[in-house]
Amino acid sequence: MKILVKPLIASVLVIACSGVYAQSYSGYKVKKMINTMDDSGDKKVNFQEFYEETVTDNDDSFDVNKDGYITAGEIVIEIKEDLVQTIKEMRKQGVSEVNINKTIAQELNTAEKEAEALIKKMDADGDNLVEPSELEAFKHKQFDALDVNHDGNISRKDVKKTKGFPIRQ
Repeated sequence: MKILVKPLIASVLVIACSGVYAQSYSGYKVKKMINTMDDSGDKKVNFQEFYEETVTDNDDSFDVNKDGYITAGEIVIEIKEDLVQTIKEMRKQGVSEVNINKTIAQELNTAEKEAEALIKKMDADGDNLVEPSELEAFKHKQFDALDVNHDGNISRKDVKKTKGFPIRQ
């Protein structure tokens, strides 16, 4: 749900968490992502930079127990942790407690289903565990969707080619 998803969210895993999975990336979000992820300073993000920022260097890894695999239960934990951050942000913005409680109820009701759906999308071998190679393949799909002109980089040229980037995860 991470309204405040670090580079993804985007963590998506985009990443970021529960609200990020079906969201589209606007040109503004892609530009911001490029500025955040561009380690080389060339105003482009290659797959290595994208992967490092969203997985390797991301403190919000879904692999909570650090065993090398991602499970639906670990994603639910992350969704709940992100929900706490979202609630704090909502309070800072003056959102009413009634609306905050509605958000909490909605997110808690859908967290397990969202986690299971995400695992299903990433889990190529159907064992309900996302291995590192499956996560990398999933991240490649995300990257390829953002690399509109298919030049191996996410850049402002990609932003100009479309008004938004539908990320289907």
